[in-house]
Amino acid sequence: MRRKKNKKAGEEDYMYMQALKNKKVSLLVLDARWHELFPAERKTDEIKNRERKLNELLKKQGKNTNDIKEYEKAKKAIMSNIVNNMTDGSEPDSFLKAKKQEKNQKLMADLNDKLSRAEEIEKELPVQIEIANNELLIEGMKLCYAELTSNTEQIEELEEWIKEARDVLKNKILEKQDMEMRNTELYKYMHNLLGAQVVEIFDRNHKIWKGNIEENKKGNI
Repeated sequence: MRRKKNKKAGEEDYMYMQALKNKKVSLLVLDARWHELFPAERKTDEIKNRERKLNELLKKQGKNTNDIKEYEKAKKAIMSNIVNNMTDGSEPDSFLKAKKQEKNQKLMADLNDKLSRAEEIEKELPVQIEIANNELLIEGMKLCYAELTSNTEQIEELEEWIKEARDVLKNKILEKQDMEMRNTELYKYMHNLLGAQVVEIFDRNHKIWKGNIEENKKGNI
């Protein structure tokens, strides 16, 4: 059962990743709306892990970009040293210059290797970042749809409750109106039969709904 569930989840993730292919998605960890929708207390462990991975890739990208700048800067300095130490072997310090040139050549080769690797990483990172960002988005969408599904179920239950409550309320309103009409009729009758002064004596010992008293009194005139 678990294997089938995991297989289905994997197929769904693949389908979602394909749907996001060539879709420009903002970097979620830098998007204020993302953090508004998913504050820390609502983030699942999976979302936190995905965010951490994406942040690490972004830091790596920033460091790699700085490294390339430093390598380029260092190359210029070495090239300057190479030019300054060029010799045809006739100078008194030609041996020293030759040693420096040998060292510069090694430094240049090392820098070229580092620069080449950094440039490869520079090409690879955007793809890795896009994949990590889309994976994070998918986890967020899963959480969104879990909440949407739960809310939908509750909305349907509440709609049913409201419908039933409306029916109950409607019946209670009709029942209340019938009692008010009956009270009004009874009170008018007593006013007409006994007069206001006598009815008021009875009123002192009873707490009753009298309806529109002024209207009741008019009915006694």
